[in-house]
Amino acid sequence: RLLSFCRNCAAMTRILVLLSFIVIVSSLVPSLPFSVRSSLSSFCNNHCQLVQPFDCNESCRGGLSSNMHGEFYSTQRKLPASMNMMGKSSNDSASNQKVARITFVSGTAPSGYGKTSPEPNPTWQTVAKQLCRRLPNFDGTTDKEDLISTRYVDATSVQPSDLADADIIVALGISSPEEEQPFLTALDKIFSIKREQNQVLRAILADSSCSQSVCQRRFAGSYQISSPLGDLIATIAPWSSVASGKRLLDKANTLLARKSSEDYIFAVLFAIHSLVTSIDVVKSDINPSWEKGPVRNIQEFAKMTDCCGPQISAALTDPQTKNAIDLLNAVDLRDQVGSYRVIVSNETPELEDFTLCILQQNNCFGCDSPILERPRVPIMKKWRGETLDDTAARQILIGHLDDAEAHPECTQRKDWSWKIVVGANPAYDAFPMQHQIFYPSGGRSKNALWYDPVFCVETLDGDLVWCKRHYRCIPRKHWSESNKDSTSTTPGAWTLSTLDNGMVSDEKWTTVDAADDLSWTVLHYSGAARRAGQSYVGALLCTPDGLWPESGRTGEGLERIRAAFQKCDLELWELFGGSTSDSFMWSDTFTDWKEKNPPPLSRIGDISITSWRKREREQALQAKQNQ
Repeated sequence: RLLSFCRNCAAMTRILVLLSFIVIVSSLVPSLPFSVRSSLSSFCNNHCQLVQPFDCNESCRGGLSSNMHGEFYSTQRKLPASMNMMGKSSNDSASNQKVARITFVSGTAPSGYGKTSPEPNPTWQTVAKQLCRRLPNFDGTTDKEDLISTRYVDATSVQPSDLADADIIVALGISSPEEEQPFLTALDKIFSIKREQNQVLRAILADSSCSQSVCQRRFAGSYQISSPLGDLIATIAPWSSVASGKRLLDKANTLLARKSSEDYIFAVLFAIHSLVTSIDVVKSDINPSWEKGPVRNIQEFAKMTDCCGPQISAALTDPQTKNAIDLLNAVDLRDQVGSYRVIVSNETPELEDFTLCILQQNNCFGCDSPILERPRVPIMKKWRGETLDDTAARQILIGHLDDAEAHPECTQRKDWSWKIVVGANPAYDAFPMQHQIFYPSGGRSKNALWYDPVFCVETLDGDLVWCKRHYRCIPRKHWSESNKDSTSTTPGAWTLSTLDNGMVSDEKWTTVDAADDLSWTVLHYSGAARRAGQSYVGALLCTPDGLWPESGRTGEGLERIRAAFQKCDLELWELFGGSTSDSFMWSDTFTDWKEKNPPPLSRIGDISITSWRKREREQALQAKQNQ
């Protein structure tokens, strides 16, 4: 491939040297002086056909364009389809991709899951069976045929035949001799069977609660954790398949060390994508890597410097922004709470402009993470004995806000609509004291709402700060809607959009259930920050005061809330934030601080998202200049 792009032998020599150099320094890209980055980009463009001049989005000179409703537009030039992140063709479809077969094998001990949930510490059997149910929903398809097939087996009764067709085996909580011995025996036999049949087991993953003998069997691709030679090869040959396997296994081990369904699912998804079949949810990557290859790294590097030179220069010459970029590079994989703490601790106009240009406006890394369409969450059909209509759907979201459109009998006339009790996504639902403020939109969009979440974040210095965001909330058509009119909408189904620190996020929200007196509601969401390569799903239980509703602590009330989460493919032990009697989100530590530092609950109002973010940046820049 390189030869076809090089004009002569001398040029080829220069390119090979350049490739080696850039691969080594690309992990340090954010810290390179802008003059060096520009020189390297210019050299690539002038001396190698690998990197073509890019059509940068002109709006990066002035700001993200928007219409009066706050919708976002930007033009990106995508990287070549043949240059997919992990070397797979992006033209693959569900019809011709290999189906990944995943077998979960578990012990029976308590798992330690859900310590801040309503039903903590389920058994490993319960966890494994739930992961089996949820994992196929993350393959990014809506086809009848899944790209991921799962199976559950009890470790005490596992047979070689149970593992025969597995591409990846995931061991969970196999710790006792009664569980370990049958599992290891089955593994030994299955390796022999697969060798005889010329088949390959791609990986064995195991959580840290498994016995040492089980953990020593972990491997990914060409790398086995018990091989000293593998560690040596990975160190001296980082481009090798052994090194790639080691990085993948390290990534999986990091995620499996957390007691979160989302992290466990993504550990398996990364392994599937790297070793078996392409998975859209995890194929995007904004970091330089050996897996991308030198050509892709050069293309991304050149596009950044070509399209966002002024923004990069401003970010790297501002000490606080430069510190934020360095800290973000060091944050653990998919630790979005950690990432957000870094951003909130170092929010600067330069950081937002840097992100806006590189990711959102010019999509320098070719990311396009999808909004997951599964599980197919059913929408609430009736409320207070009547068919749910547009007015009632708005009243449920507006909730307890002191607003003319709130339900006259149910609203408590607060400064907020709802407070979050528990949520299912560790990255998005784990911030304490979350206030939801839904209110009507003025102007032409009579059916739209604004949504201003206000929540607390602990900075890197240990301080607590309030954060506030601004979303546009538009009615949408639910998947169950029988009306074929493409412009029709379904009461209770919404699309939310925002711009947060330079990144656009779009989310599909569904009203799953709500008490007749609005003492609680359950809302499901599925969203994506497409250009950052992030897809996410979750569900929320909301009440007027942030505490578990009295009517839902036992009996029929509790079972109704459980059923609402099960419609979202979630169990109560997967939730974060507190139990039916105790709250982490609204603990005394947080509420005592809140009394001295009241939350900013005033409505942002009828101003587009981009205009509001521009105003915030200008105010921050002015404050910085006045220091």
